[in-house]
Amino acid sequence: MSCKKFKILLSTYLDEEITKDEEEELSKHLKTCSGCARELEYLKDIKRVFFLKEKKEPSEFFETRLFAYIKDRGKQSLWERYLRAFKKPILLVLIFFLLTVGLLNYKKFFYQRPAELTSDLLIDTQLEENFEEELLAVYYEPPR
Repeated sequence: MSCKKFKILLSTYLDEEITKDEEEELSKHLKTCSGCARELEYLKDIKRVFFLKEKKEPSEFFETRLFAYIKDRGKQSLWERYLRAFKKPILLVLIFFLLTVGLLNYKKFFYQRPAELTSDLLIDTQLEENFEEELLAVYYEPPR
């Protein structure tokens, strides 16, 4: 037999479902083939891990709750099922969109003022000179 066939026999050997003839052939092969021997040790390690792992019993009324959940899930509309799955991504996209719009409006408001606002902020020098003359005239002209 080839190594491929012996590797198939390894799991049946560990489960103790192998015949005596197959077991003898396998033991002879394992003495000569280091690859299959390593594979057997690897499978034994895996089996030990599963046996050491603590077996947990399901909680009380687990089956009842499970079947009720399955039954209720069948009653949900397609929209409700997919909304639950995509709730977080939709929320993240919405937040990103709102932040982007807010940032663009913020820049537009503070950095690009309309012309009528900026012209009011600039002081016209001619207007300033006329204002000083009118002010002096009001205070220093003799009363009429």
